[in-house]
Formats: sequence, C-alpha cells, structure tokens
Amino acid sequence: MALSHHAAAAARPSLARVAPTRVASSPFARDARDARKALATRAAAASDALPSLDASSTWRLRLELFSGVGASSEPDRVVDARCVFVVDEGYEPPQGVVQIVEDDDGVFVDGGLHRWTLEELVCDIVSSESPSSRVVAFVPPTPHSPLPSQDPNERKAGLWIWGLFEEPLYPYMLLSFDVNRVEVREGGYHVPAGKLFGEMRHARGSKSGHVLSDGRLSFKVTKTYQADLVGLSKVSVGEPTECGRVRLDCVETF
Repeated sequence: MALSHHAAAAARPSLARVAPTRVASSPFARDARDARKALATRAAAASDALPSLDASSTWRLRLELFSGVGASSEPDRVVDARCVFVVDEGYEPPQGVVQIVEDDDGVFVDGGLHRWTLEELVCDIVSSESPSSRVVAFVPPTPHSPLPSQDPNERKAGLWIWGLFEEPLYPYMLLSFDVNRVEVREGGYHVPAGKLFGEMRHARGSKSGHVLSDGRLSFKVTKTYQADLVGLSKVSVGEPTECGRVRLDCVETF
C-alpha cells in the first residue's frame, strides 16, 4: 500500500539542529589567568623602571677593603649589603638617609646614622704607594639649606638636579656610615669602629637612570699635633685615610 505524502514525511527521521554549548570557565582558571596577567604587567613595569635615588629602587652596596699589604689590586675583604636611598624632602642639594635593608656581615651599626648627599665638587685624592695610605679630603654629608627655588631657568633648581637638562648639576655623591670594627686581614688590619666615608661619581641618563661609579672609601685617624712652638697646647686632627672601594649597583626597581 502506498503511503501518503504526509505519512512518508513523518516516517523519515528528522535531524534536529543542536545549538553549540559553552562550557563555563572555572573560577580557578580565571584566577590563574588574572594572576598571569598581573605578573606580566608587573614585569613589564619593572623592565621600564629606571634606577632612582628614592625608595623605589634597591641597591647592592659592596665594600672592597684593602689592608695595604703588598701591591695586589684584589681586595683583602669584600662586604656585600643592600640598601635603599630615602630622600629628605625640601633640601638642596638632594640628600637623605641610606637605609640598610640587608647586612649579613653585621658591618653597619644597627640604628646608626647612614647619610648620602649629592655635591658639585669634591677634592682629589693625593696618590701614594698603597690604597690604604692615600689621603682623601672631602666634607662628610651633612644636612644643607632648604630648597630655595624651583625656577627651571636657575642652575640650582630641581630640574637641573634630576638631570632633565644635558649638564648634571651634581656629578658626585658623598656617603657616610656608622660601622662596627671590620676585620680586613690577619695580623690586626682592620677598619676601626666609627665613621666610614665614601665618594662616588654620579650621573643620570634618560635610558639608564641614576648611575653611581668610581667609588672610594676612607676613615679618619685622629692624630695629635703641637699647636705652638713651645708645646703648651696641642690639637687633635682627624686625617682621612683611604681604605678601599665602594660600589653601588641597582638590583631591583619598581
């Protein structure tokens, strides 16, 4: 018996169109993606950040100390620490506190006064045969007068300080640290407890940020001299003596 047209159509299997389904993403997967994006953003920001003389940069502070024995160019002892430069706002020239954040050797006095300042000029070192007997003449960092002006047309304005012009106003950095006694070499060679001074070259570039180089270290030895011809009075003078090199390299910035 022949089937009618409607019956034949009903007998054929129908193919229903199935809409594509979306699988809901797991909250854990979304969190992982967000974390990866955040890490990538921070990494990109860190790569773009430049070394600076403020709390956004961490620096490796390396002291290379010499005993003065022999003519070797290699230091007798190397001390590594980490520090951050904290700025005293409103002072000219730029200056502040060197905050020691890591000191495994216990060289720096805990809670001591560690200072930095930028300067226009420093005196040259008088050369002699050994690094430990060279004489350094410079004034240790002390607070300066408050910032008088921010006029960019003046050489002493803040825009000159931070190198927005081609010629930097302060090509030197002076440092002072309160240190414990530091043993340098067997036989009693040491840096005495007290003030340790540093002098470095300072530069700033649009692509390199702040750069510190050619650092030298010294401490003062107090000597007593006769102040008059008949020997009735004496005067004590602290004579700076170079004892090594100092290096500062930026290791982290954000």
